[in-house]
Amino acid sequence: MDSGLNLSHLLGKQVTTPVLALVLWMLFRDLQSNKRVIKETQSRKLVKPYLNKMSPEEEMLDGDNLGISKWRPLRVIEGLVVSVEEEERESYKPWDETEPYPYKPFKPGEHRLTMGISTIPFNYWFIIDKTLKERIDKKWEILRTNYEDLVYHVDPAMINNDGKKGSDVPTDDMYAKIVISPKDVEQTNRGLCQVYSNVISYLTCRFPQYFQMVLSPGETPGALYNAILKEYHPIDPERYLQLANDCPQCIDYRCFNTDIIPFELTKNIHMKEDEIGYRVLISCDKTRRAHELILAISRLVEDDLLLLLRNQYQQYNEEYIMFSGLFGFAAGFNPRSRFLKPLTLIHGPVPEYKRDLQSQMNKFFAHLKPYTLANRVNYTFQNHDMLYAQRKFTDARARSLDELHGGKDIHYRSERQTLTKFPIPSNDDVVVFGVRTYLWNFRDQWLVNNFYGQPQIIEELEKAINDMNHALGTYKGRDEWGPPLMNIIRQNKELRMTRTQN
Repeated sequence: MDSGLNLSHLLGKQVTTPVLALVLWMLFRDLQSNKRVIKETQSRKLVKPYLNKMSPEEEMLDGDNLGISKWRPLRVIEGLVVSVEEEERESYKPWDETEPYPYKPFKPGEHRLTMGISTIPFNYWFIIDKTLKERIDKKWEILRTNYEDLVYHVDPAMINNDGKKGSDVPTDDMYAKIVISPKDVEQTNRGLCQVYSNVISYLTCRFPQYFQMVLSPGETPGALYNAILKEYHPIDPERYLQLANDCPQCIDYRCFNTDIIPFELTKNIHMKEDEIGYRVLISCDKTRRAHELILAISRLVEDDLLLLLRNQYQQYNEEYIMFSGLFGFAAGFNPRSRFLKPLTLIHGPVPEYKRDLQSQMNKFFAHLKPYTLANRVNYTFQNHDMLYAQRKFTDARARSLDELHGGKDIHYRSERQTLTKFPIPSNDDVVVFGVRTYLWNFRDQWLVNNFYGQPQIIEELEKAINDMNHALGTYKGRDEWGPPLMNIIRQNKELRMTRTQN
């Protein structure tokens, strides 16, 4: 079947066509007779606050109890998220006609290191525009050759608490070796399931025209259909984690037993670290399924998502630690060097972080309320078009315009970063750090953009770069891309003046 749904394992090959037709007719009849009741019930629910409990009468009429549609988005998401078609109405455009939003993270004046975080409605957690499919395809190309540096999830083989008691574990030493307990592995799995459930709940509420539930969880983990990429993903992440390697595949899940996960990750389990940092290990089916859920998220949204939790022993002054996630478009470093590291060490390369931001950042993470969405945007430039590059910008010398093909190699790179938090049933929480990467060719795309190409915006960018302090300029690699960039801006000014005079 083209739909990817193979029911032979459930129905058995002995089911004849007439019997199957009768079953389908009876199902259709039940659907028709109950459609009105469900619609009326759902309309009554929409006017109630999302945390209110349904009355017994409504529970009786609820679609779950009718057995027609057992799965529904998380109710908290239903209360926070409005579909994009309903919100934009006459101005709505399909995803492949929606231009990337031109954020402006730069401004004139000497740059000082700040968190630069604003709180925005949870309704805008993810944005879908015309780059979605191209960027997802590009990310999978990168994963095929760099998987073990980009995807990570703590594995039972990494447990090393060795019966330690809490009093034996250093809690304030930022460079102490992390102690991983069975509870940490369990909490990471729960955190991933919570994130996954929130992602698919969000997508079905915000973009129902592209993401639909087509099979409710039950005997299987259910099926979510991605109409943009025309593929299926599980709905129930907890049930999906329980699938064994030899399970018959009733649904054609896009990431089930995918060959993109290197076989090498299941070998040399005893070797926990290398020169980069902690290795990515897969010692059991559950960890493999966790990787597949992470990969599924990467095919549903363009953002890279990283999961941070505190470990059982509250190490690193209770800082959050990167336990899971995917960082496909990192620039200037190997993201695996951040795996199982606390916030302070993750931000180690950022100039003046420890002095100016460490305390603020830790307090912000600790006090962030569930389903509050924090947002910030940054920017830099690079002399190539690679979305993922381990090379540090500051390793290179300044280039001339001729060396950069008349400036065509210079790209404006910006990241929209989001932070939110979800509760885990065991009285804990998981912080989700999202990174959406924008990459614009400066001469061919940025300067001709309706927003960025405005003279006052170009002038603000020029001043922001000139006013950047030495430490930040060095961190961003200004010595490499600054001189040719300024030449392009000067040429653009001269061209505008000539056009004005003529």
